This record gives sequence, C-alpha cells and structure tokens, in this order.
Amino acid sequence: MTSTPTASTGHRARPGSRREDIAAAAIELFLDRGVAGTRVEDILAATGVSVGSFYHHFRDKLSLAATVYLEQLQRFQRDLLVELDRHERTEDTVRGLVVAYLRWAGADPRAMGYLHQCREPNVVEISEGEEARLKQSFDDRLAGWLRERAAAGELRALPHEHSLALWLGPAEQLVRAAIEPSGHSTAPEPDALAAHLAHAERVLADAAWEALRRPAPGDTADQTR
Repeated sequence: MTSTPTASTGHRARPGSRREDIAAAAIELFLDRGVAGTRVEDILAATGVSVGSFYHHFRDKLSLAATVYLEQLQRFQRDLLVELDRHERTEDTVRGLVVAYLRWAGADPRAMGYLHQCREPNVVEISEGEEARLKQSFDDRLAGWLRERAAAGELRALPHEHSLALWLGPAEQLVRAAIEPSGHSTAPEPDALAAHLAHAERVLADAAWEALRRPAPGDTADQTR
C-alpha cells in the first residue's frame, strides 16, 4: 500500500498545517469532481501550496485520496469507540452510539460524504487492505461488547451482524440519504443537515434500544427471533 495513516492523536493534523490544507481541499474537490476528475494542479490552486510541499506529504493523487479516506474512517471509528467506552449503562451506550453517529455526520458532512462516496476503483484498490483491517477491528470491538451485554441478560442474543444492522443501520441509511443527493434533489446546507439529523436522534435511539434490548418478562417479543 502506498501511504497509510498512522494512529492520530486528534481529529486532524496540526491546525493550519500544509498537510491539513491539502487534505481538506482534496475532500472538497474529490466530492465535487471525483478523484479521476481532479488534478494535482487543482489541489495546488485551491491551497496555494507548492508542488514540492504536495509531494513531501503525498506520493501522488491516488495516494492522497486513499490516505485521506482511511484517516477519516479511522477518526470516525475512534470517536464512536470513545462513546462506547463512555457509558456504564447498556441502554445509554446503545442510544449514545446512535446519537454520536448522527452528530458526527452533522458536524462534518463533507468528511462523512467522502467516506460514503469516495469509492473509485483505483482508490479502493489502494486502500482496501487497510480498510478491511480497520473495519474488522471496529466490528470486533462492537461485537465483543454486544456479546458481553447479551451474556449479562441485557440485550437480545442475536448474531452480531444482525445486532449491528439494527443498532447503526438506520442512522447510516438516514445519513446516506441526506448527504448523497438524488437526481431530483440536492444535498442540504450544513446547518439544515445538522438540524435534520438532530431531529432524528430521539426516534432512532429509541428504535435501536427497542430492537436490541432483552424483552422483560411478559413481553411478547422473542429474544432469539
């Protein structure tokens, strides 16, 4: 793999750094024009950095696209895992991750859009090995937590793929529909998007908890179904 991110200590590189400027401009241009439709010269013009500065940080345009994708994925996963560890009560954790997902997207819609849309074949080829590792590690953490809480009798005993789909699937679908404009609509402005997602926090958090919690005695739901 050409260039992969190392574990970061903050959300992004040092504020105002050339590397951060390049990465931020690249996300904007890649979303608007696609990776194939963006030239290195476009990124240089948008940032004012020199050719030498660009190639000091990134090997080429595809390496930049893959590296920024992986860094945003790592940042997103890390923030959700912080939320996973923040709560003691199972219900608070289930609800908290749904809310954290929606707020992350509302706070940084371009980054979330890039995670969903930057899937051009050349970028996928470069990033797929590290992407698979990151996603497997993330899924393993969530699956381990789900198993522990199911063993404690607090959650339904479901295959973890089912639990993850019930837990975060609706939030993911809502975000995807909001940030990926269709042929007859455009993506909302950032403030409108944040408000739209905030409006859904309660209903999706409620739905996730109702779907995952172990039914109390007398409930009609079958916990293994």
